Amino acid sequence: MLLLALLVAVSTGPVAIPVAAHNVEAPADLPDASSADEIIVTALKIPREKLPTGVYWSYQSRLLSKIARENAQMFYRCALRSSAVKSIRIVVDGEPNNAKTRFAQGWIRETNRGCYPPTGLAGNTGPSESNTILDAGRSVLDRGVIVETVLKTYVPDAALTPTITSDPAVQSRFKQREGFRNRLRLPVDRDALILATCLVREQPVLATRLFHAEPGSLLERGLIQTIIVEGRGCIGDASRVTVDPSFMRVYIMDAFYRWVVAARGVESLIPAAA
Repeated sequence: MLLLALLVAVSTGPVAIPVAAHNVEAPADLPDASSADEIIVTALKIPREKLPTGVYWSYQSRLLSKIARENAQMFYRCALRSSAVKSIRIVVDGEPNNAKTRFAQGWIRETNRGCYPPTGLAGNTGPSESNTILDAGRSVLDRGVIVETVLKTYVPDAALTPTITSDPAVQSRFKQREGFRNRLRLPVDRDALILATCLVREQPVLATRLFHAEPGSLLERGLIQTIIVEGRGCIGDASRVTVDPSFMRVYIMDAFYRWVVAARGVESLIPAAA
């Protein structure tokens, strides 16, 4: 049950940990991967006590995280156009929390200050909040926005299916690459990715649709809720979970990228000739 608190803890510090309770029978109209987006959105209207897992939003952090993500998206749409592909590749495909990776991420931020919004509204997207380039490269949210931007730039048609994520060869490539690559992640960061990895493996179609959903939209929230409910085996069948949707998307998109890399049998989704 700790894992669901992690997506809030990454951005806000200690929070109440959701705990498992009695199993609740799922309503017959619970949406799944075959449901239309309109039906998935209405999942938010199903009383949580009728769901096998009630998904709650972290109202303590949700607004600030949403603003921070919007600022990061605005910044990186500009910054990545003028950044060296080598630095972007290091951030996306390098080892998280490695000094080289943090330096590359910080370098992109510090050398593109003209791309910042005129005011630092919230989160860690302001130009003067870091003392060193390594400090500037710490942001999990920034890293997630960079990963998703790379996906949309180079593989906008990326898609996963149950056949792909259940393929033993794909799973083997995933484990071989990610087991080593993530060895330097901090525990909270690593455990949140493990959760997202499981959710994408179990609900690859919904994860693909989340990739195409507008950040901050009602559809995004409906998809996140449905991914968790339908992938509840990844959370130990907890009956109540609390997440920050902005950070939940960051980790699901990170895991989505890793599964696509494994499915294609490549080292990076950024073309060598880019």
